[in-house]
Amino acid sequence: MSEQANRDFAGNGRRPLLQRISIPLLRVYEFAGMLNARHFGPGKALLLCLSIVFSGCAQNRAPGPSIEFTKIPLVGEGGPDKLDTIEGRVVGARPGGQIVLYARWGTWWVQPLADQPFTRIQEDSTWRSSTHFGTEYAALLVDSEYRPLAKLDTLPSGGSGIFAVAVTKGRPVFWQTWWFLLGAGMALAVAATVLFRVKMNRATEQLNVRLEERLAERTRVAEQLHDTLLQDFLGVSMQLHLADDQLDDDSPAKPLVTRALEMMARAIQEGRNTLQGLRSFHWGSQDLEQAFSRIQQELAITREVRFRVIIAGTARPLRPLIGDDIFLIGREALANAFHHSGASEVEVEIEYGASQLRVLVRDNGCGIARDRMRSTDREQRGLLSIRERTGKMGAQLRVLSRAKAGTEMELRIPGHIVYLNRDSDRPARWLSRLRSQKAKVTDSLIQSERVQ
Repeated sequence: MSEQANRDFAGNGRRPLLQRISIPLLRVYEFAGMLNARHFGPGKALLLCLSIVFSGCAQNRAPGPSIEFTKIPLVGEGGPDKLDTIEGRVVGARPGGQIVLYARWGTWWVQPLADQPFTRIQEDSTWRSSTHFGTEYAALLVDSEYRPLAKLDTLPSGGSGIFAVAVTKGRPVFWQTWWFLLGAGMALAVAATVLFRVKMNRATEQLNVRLEERLAERTRVAEQLHDTLLQDFLGVSMQLHLADDQLDDDSPAKPLVTRALEMMARAIQEGRNTLQGLRSFHWGSQDLEQAFSRIQQELAITREVRFRVIIAGTARPLRPLIGDDIFLIGREALANAFHHSGASEVEVEIEYGASQLRVLVRDNGCGIARDRMRSTDREQRGLLSIRERTGKMGAQLRVLSRAKAGTEMELRIPGHIVYLNRDSDRPARWLSRLRSQKAKVTDSLIQSERVQ
């Protein structure tokens, strides 16, 4: 019964839609009847399902023709003398079909000429023609009766003798392509980086030259002062000692000579300290820490003050003159904290960062009044000298203080100014930012803490 119905529907060509609908339904009916049969196995059921699916797809699939571009012209401004070649192929071409080309520059213009609008399709379904430049290009597959317009504001989507429409953007010139823009951006970034490094190296070289000149001049001045002025003071001191020994204890001149000897000894000691500051020191990785740790003993602080030096980061060697200035600034700040603040706790924190060196001196003393911080009197010459040294070496100084609330003096020096260059630091500089900074606390003799 089903075979007869199938043949009836297959022979009825006047009702194709009913045939396409009924044949799969009849096969489903057959499938349901076979499932009830005892001789029907699962393998045959699977084959029957696949045949139904593929037969339905084959019957319902009716693909239309399509157009593909194989060569696209460049993007350009349209003009009568600017031509290029455009090529493509047609999939599923119909007999008598032709290609109509349009190029867009503002509006769509038929190509290549208004009186030659058609492009013939070759036997291998390819086509080729010339076209004027534009921002976009379109190809229409039309029948032989189609009459294209010379220009269009909007392309037709189909119908009225048009079988297929394809639109594509013009091919960009090489300096408009993404790979060229990416390469140009990378080249500019590399050039900017190289230029920055060259300028930084040149600035570093100039800074080194100036620092060497300053070091040589300071060494020369220190030697001259030691060989002339300090030696003369020592000679005068010896003469005064001889005169003091020859005077009687009850002589009226005895107190005057003793007073002169004390002033001479103090002047000689200050002169030696000044000469020591003029002679630059080669600051190693631990020298700044040790120098700050000895200041409490050098200042001969007799009252009880809790003093400690805190180190954060990996210590690095410093440039000689910059290290001298840092030490003198820190020494002046510590001298003020020990002598004038009345603090019971004084701390020095040295942080070796990847891009800067940070030195912080803090105390819990009486603080500095705001008017005294801005004063230019000789009484505040210590703070003035700190600011002058900070400005000369290109550092940043921050002073926070309030009455009876303590004082914080923070000094920040850029790394390219303060650190000595090391080849091993250059490739791994970015790694130092990922390392956790471990702080260690040292006392005045590189111990954990010391209270005097």
